[in-house]
Amino acid sequence: MNRRSLALLLMLPALPALAQTTIGGGTCNSATLNGTYELILNGRQLTSTGAVTGIYQGVGTAAFDGLSKVTISLTTNTVTTTQSFGTAVTYSGSYSMQTNCVGTIGITTGDTATFTLEAYNQPGSATTATGFAVVGSDSAYAFNGTGTAQPATCPTTITGAHEFNATGSALSGASPISTLDIAGILQFDGAGNVTANWNQASNLTATQVKATGTYTVGTSCLASATLTDTSNNKYTFNLSFTSASPAFGLAATSSTALFDGSGAAMQPTAVTACSASMLNGSYYLTLAGRLTSSGVATKILASDGLATFDGASHVTFSLTANTVNGSQVFGAPLTYSGTYTLPSTCQGSISITTGDTASLSIVAYNFNTTTMQAKSFALVGTDANYAYNGSGSVQPAACAVSTLSGTWPFSGAGNSLSGTTNTGLADLAGVVQFDGQGNATASWTQVSNTATTNFSATGTYTVSSGCLGTISLTDTASNNYAGDISVFGVDSNNYPNDFELILTTPQLVFTGAGRAAFVNPGEAVDNNAAFGAGATPAGSVFTIFGSSLATKLSQATNVPLPTTLLNTTVSVNGELAPLFYVSAEQIAAQMPEDIKPGLATVIVKNGSSTANAVAVIVPAATPEIYVYGNNLAVATFTDYSVVTSSKPAHVGDTVVLWFTGGGPVNAAGKLTTGAAAPGGLSPVTGAYTITVGGVQATNISYVGLTPSSIGLYQASFQVPSGVPTGSQKVVLTISGQASNAPVMTIK
Repeated sequence: MNRRSLALLLMLPALPALAQTTIGGGTCNSATLNGTYELILNGRQLTSTGAVTGIYQGVGTAAFDGLSKVTISLTTNTVTTTQSFGTAVTYSGSYSMQTNCVGTIGITTGDTATFTLEAYNQPGSATTATGFAVVGSDSAYAFNGTGTAQPATCPTTITGAHEFNATGSALSGASPISTLDIAGILQFDGAGNVTANWNQASNLTATQVKATGTYTVGTSCLASATLTDTSNNKYTFNLSFTSASPAFGLAATSSTALFDGSGAAMQPTAVTACSASMLNGSYYLTLAGRLTSSGVATKILASDGLATFDGASHVTFSLTANTVNGSQVFGAPLTYSGTYTLPSTCQGSISITTGDTASLSIVAYNFNTTTMQAKSFALVGTDANYAYNGSGSVQPAACAVSTLSGTWPFSGAGNSLSGTTNTGLADLAGVVQFDGQGNATASWTQVSNTATTNFSATGTYTVSSGCLGTISLTDTASNNYAGDISVFGVDSNNYPNDFELILTTPQLVFTGAGRAAFVNPGEAVDNNAAFGAGATPAGSVFTIFGSSLATKLSQATNVPLPTTLLNTTVSVNGELAPLFYVSAEQIAAQMPEDIKPGLATVIVKNGSSTANAVAVIVPAATPEIYVYGNNLAVATFTDYSVVTSSKPAHVGDTVVLWFTGGGPVNAAGKLTTGAAAPGGLSPVTGAYTITVGGVQATNISYVGLTPSSIGLYQASFQVPSGVPTGSQKVVLTISGQASNAPVMTIK
């Protein structure tokens, strides 16, 4: 095999993608929900004036068969004319799922109920969603619920500190008297004993609760605990696991309180004690406030924005707030500042002294094991007007309008309004389609009391570089909605897959969350070697996965490469990219040489049709070794014959690794996008290492662009002594960025 034929082979995509309608995306069907999911289900009975007269709470599992049948198994707690806690119920029925990841559930056994269903977070090549949300009603309750896939292997015990946060109701016998917000810590000893310490806010009263008790871990990823606090109030906690770490949904009851929420393993073993430095930097913040009288919210605040901690003692909240407090005020900027503490327990306090006077309790958790920065926090507290609950997470390094692209289901809860009067609770679930260029189309189901209404709307949206944005929608009845968006929740490739949403209209105040139906569409733009997201530096070769990207297959036959094949073009930040290959489902192109590291926007045009714009992370250098077969490295001998199991490399042999994404080079001549590299050697500028089977190579003769190629790099080295025989991982690191780890055979 000569060098030119090898280069052409490496530049062409090797793996076909599933048919898709845009860049990234996908298609849902009933198989999208398949398996057992943790489920928290809430139901409320309300009067015509919005007073809560009945509460339903369930925690357990929802089992989908991947075809049409669903079975829901819950431990339920109800407060109607009496309190009834710990009742086991089973509901079953059928479900369906449309291509846009929105469907329905019809419960026919155990109850008669109808739900709108949405699925989200179907990652990469996986065929099932990791989560879902529902809203709906039966003859008695308006419902909302969320579910998360349970782990393949259930935890057999729980050990260590676990953050939890929840909302619910304070009770007086069978009467809900106010909303209840909670944030705290559950400490499990691994031997059946648990200690709890939480702070709760009810109307304008904040209380600290300490309790001890016992717990058991059962089958089916379920657990329970019984606790008694220092005032001799007894609590029952029911847990349903969502990860082996573990994380869990929880529901808790006592004669004076009923609440549910979520919890998660709090800190890695590397964290022996918290300190103020672990809250450092800007976090998205959603802050909600309520004041309740006789079960009816009389004052409402819904806001989102940023919480900025200085890592020492000072904190600032910068929010856009919507209030119903004697009048409707939507979109008002608020700035609060004060001091914070974070003691060794990771359970601290915030004292707001400027812009308001408020006392808040905060729990930090989900720590970065390298930086020891807390990725998330939860808070509760009070000021003179509201009981507060809030949450925050570290935002992505940067965002753009194209960060929100494709299909994003959303759900949440709020209040229906008549002027300044709260007329009841409103639950929403639906989907919003972003085009990546500022245009949005949405549809949702809204359940207010037990009345169900379907809406569709169109509008525009923005996202700032700081990951905050706005959305404006108008529905088919000419109702206008204004919203604020906070983007967060980066995945393993640093692409965000979540946003918080505050949505208002004169008839609604709503707080919810949106999640990517699949993965962030930016992750459909991958390097051409191992199809890794966010690994395409300037000058390297990348692949776009989607559908209707071209009318048929076509590939370049001449150099310089064309920027149009058939009727298809690809632009990066408005600059046309040279094309190797186009087809309906894939494109191979070169990242323009002058694209700077950071976020870039990629758009595909196929004739008059324009795909959704997507935000792509462009690194300075991220080497990715070409692979074939079952993660086999494309490595050749000096005669260009490929290293294989039947023709292995030996210690001392000179081997050439072929890769892309090497980053800047000391070029032997002028580098021109789409044209062949200079004929001489063009070594990378970054420091590099190569390891084989964990043994570092000491004799590396060249790492740089392949002469007379386009976007192709090579690394020539001798196999070091001490490498074990057999299939061994090979890793190339440039400027501190490690490549993928394919294998090659050593003898």
